[in-house]
Amino acid sequence: MSRKTVVYKNDLNIVPLRKFTSIEIDLFFSMCNKLKERGTEEINIPFKELKGLSNYQPTATKRFIEDLKRVYDKVLQLTYTEYSGLSFKTFVLFTSYEVNAEDKVLTVSVNPKLKNILNDITGGFTKFELEELTHIKSSYAKNMFRLLKQYKHTGYFKIRMEDFRERLDVPESYRMSNINTSVLTPIINELDPLFSNLHINKIKARKGRKIEWLEFVFDPEQRIQTKKHPEKPQYKSKGKAYRNREKTPEWLEHPNEQLQDEKDLDFEKDRQAFLERLNQDWGE
Repeated sequence: MSRKTVVYKNDLNIVPLRKFTSIEIDLFFSMCNKLKERGTEEINIPFKELKGLSNYQPTATKRFIEDLKRVYDKVLQLTYTEYSGLSFKTFVLFTSYEVNAEDKVLTVSVNPKLKNILNDITGGFTKFELEELTHIKSSYAKNMFRLLKQYKHTGYFKIRMEDFRERLDVPESYRMSNINTSVLTPIINELDPLFSNLHINKIKARKGRKIEWLEFVFDPEQRIQTKKHPEKPQYKSKGKAYRNREKTPEWLEHPNEQLQDEKDLDFEKDRQAFLERLNQDWGE
């Protein structure tokens, strides 16, 4: 099977995948892979193909149908909101979702009002290889994987602790010790081979011991090369060579592209400050 990529506007990264299990995340982004650049067309996806894309392991059809139902139940709660002053509009991503148990086919389509999330993307997008996502076990690591992919060309991402909790749907009851063990440790263990030299730094508030920010730093990926540029090097992690295998589709190749989210006037200053803090203790 050829390498499959998922591409969507960065807006989707702002929407937390609340209560999604690891399997459900894989199924959701496998659907996004099939729906990209298909407008609002209804897409028929055979169960067999969807299982292959999502690296789905259980074999029972009944279990698979139940998982598909749970995905849509959670997608209905996964809303995108546009604000204009005090006014706002809220949309769900999928407006058509039909599971045919006899023919073993899923039929799904994108909300016409949100078709730009997966279609006609020319800038401000996140792109990753689907197979990499589906081989990550932890749901926290999966969600962090897609967030870091948005910043793969800078190798630096900084986020407030409260935003981190929301984006990764971390339980409110989790103290910093729980976050260290159940969230940050799986992220480091599973994502280091995919983001070379990945480190996480905690920044405390100016007053007190509360963690206010998290910084993620890793070796940035070079941009997709054209025929006029030499081949990009391999990245090494823990003694193993990692080579990014993503292929950019023709509709995303823009030589003069400059991504707004990667323009950060304080980037070098923040990165240097991060490196100076790497030896700090992770505890509160």
